[in-house]
Amino acid sequence: MSGEAGDSPIADFYGLAAELLSFPGPGLAAALRGGEVRGAAEHILAHIRVELSVPLSVLGPIDIAEKDLESEFIRLFDVPDGPATPLYTGVYAQRRRDAMEELLRIYRHFGLTIGNASQDLPDFVPTILEFMQFLAAGAGQAEDAGREPFLAATADIIERHLGPWVAETSTRLEKRNAHPFYRGLIALVGEVTAAEAAGIRGDD
Repeated sequence: MSGEAGDSPIADFYGLAAELLSFPGPGLAAALRGGEVRGAAEHILAHIRVELSVPLSVLGPIDIAEKDLESEFIRLFDVPDGPATPLYTGVYAQRRRDAMEELLRIYRHFGLTIGNASQDLPDFVPTILEFMQFLAAGAGQAEDAGREPFLAATADIIERHLGPWVAETSTRLEKRNAHPFYRGLIALVGEVTAAEAAGIRGDD
């Protein structure tokens, strides 16, 4: 996704989540083993008002080899050996095409586009999380009424897209004996985004 984003703790969280839910890069397994991922998450979450039930130990230190992390990602999200758990929110919508078109309209409203790679569909979870990072940064930089469009879009996407995806994916990963890292990461995304939406809607 192309666009500018600034710094804020919740924006940093979305950026980290987008990175962790993408195909594992060459340094991710080492960062999990060394505790750097957990350290980054702890630093970010210390500045976000949210009560977590997910222990951050799910983010490390974790004794896992790079090839094993890659294999688990592929098994869970690319070539499932059980109930599918795709990294696309629209598969759980009543009509995926409508869900993707809704996301595209929101992206375009904020002047953003997505790339042409096969994975860069509007409902690809890392793409949505990158957009959430953009929205959080925009809300942090805006003043007064200028924050409303960013906050409204954030709550809508959580409630209509990310929230249902987290709920369904969490249930399916439990049935598939997924690695605790991925189960915990998605649960963490669910708790942070639910708290964010509740705060915006005034339910907290």
